Amino acid sequence: MSNNGTAAAGILRVAELARLARVTPATVRYYSRIGLLSPGREPDNGYRSYAPSDTRRVNFIRRAQALGLAIDDIRAILAMIDEGEEPCGRVRSLVESRLASVRREIKQLEALEQRIAGALMAWEEMETADWPSDDLCPLIEAVSRPKADGRAGDPASCH
Repeated sequence: MSNNGTAAAGILRVAELARLARVTPATVRYYSRIGLLSPGREPDNGYRSYAPSDTRRVNFIRRAQALGLAIDDIRAILAMIDEGEEPCGRVRSLVESRLASVRREIKQLEALEQRIAGALMAWEEMETADWPSDDLCPLIEAVSRPKADGRAGDPASCH
C-alpha cells in the first residue's frame, strides 16, 4: 500500500502520524515503546499502524510534557482517559505539585547563582602569591577554605 492508501483507509504509519502531529518518527516510536501509544500491526507486513485519533493523543502528550509532567504521570492520566475516568482532578494535583517543585528548583538555582557570582568576584581580588602551592586548583579550593575563625569561607570572603 502507498502512504496515501494507508491514510485514506484510516490507518497511519509512523512517518504519517509524526508528520500530522509535528513530531519526529523517533518520538512516535518512543511513545509506542513506553506505552503512551498502542499501535496495531498491519497483518501483511507487520508495520505499526495508528488511528487518526492518535494524532490528538500525541498532541496531548506534548502539551502535558510542556506543563512539566513526567512520563509516568502522563501514562497514568492516559490510562484514566482510556478507562473512561475524568482525569482533570489528578492533572490539577500533579501540576500544582510540579509548580512547587519548580519553585524549589528556582530557589536552589538562585542560591547557586549567588555562589558562582561571589566566587568570581572573590577570584578577581585574589593574588596569585596567596595561593598555597599544594592546592589542586586554588580558585575552587578558596571557595570552601576555612576562615581564620575556623568557619568555612564563602566566595566573597576569599582574598
